[in-house]
Amino acid sequence: MDLGRRRPGAGHQRSARGSAAVEFALVTPVLLTILFGILQYGLYFNDSLTANEAVRAATRSAVVEKAPSSCTGTFGWSVVRCATSDALNRSDAAIRISAPNGWAEGNALTVCVQFPSRGGFGFVPLPDHGMVHAKLQMSIEETSLVPSGTGLSDAAPSGQDWSWC
Repeated sequence: MDLGRRRPGAGHQRSARGSAAVEFALVTPVLLTILFGILQYGLYFNDSLTANEAVRAATRSAVVEKAPSSCTGTFGWSVVRCATSDALNRSDAAIRISAPNGWAEGNALTVCVQFPSRGGFGFVPLPDHGMVHAKLQMSIEETSLVPSGTGLSDAAPSGQDWSWC
């Protein structure tokens, strides 16, 4: 029995395992960043699409004076806000509704929303620091019920304003 001799390939196995561990340690952070970035942007874009659809639905129902059944009361700014809030299904959304030239046929009605994206968990940077903005303007078609004033506006979220709306 020769104790000085090694089995062929024994040292090679150990070094292969060590190099695999080093490669895993080097590649894992990059792969996790890509994976979480895809997840984060997916949530951000989903929120953006939801906001755009909610604003479109609420603005359309407002310009034809059709309130959803979940929003009760006389047609007005609060009913348009309720329709927008229901379509968004979010409690943290700030909503701004305005008809600067008054509620008259052909005048513009603008509905804007902004809220923080669910995808803003900070792994990769998002546009506008993760805030989702949606704006739509439509011409008023029905004027049988005229709301008083020129609109309604929630306070903008912290660090945001309504200058884009």
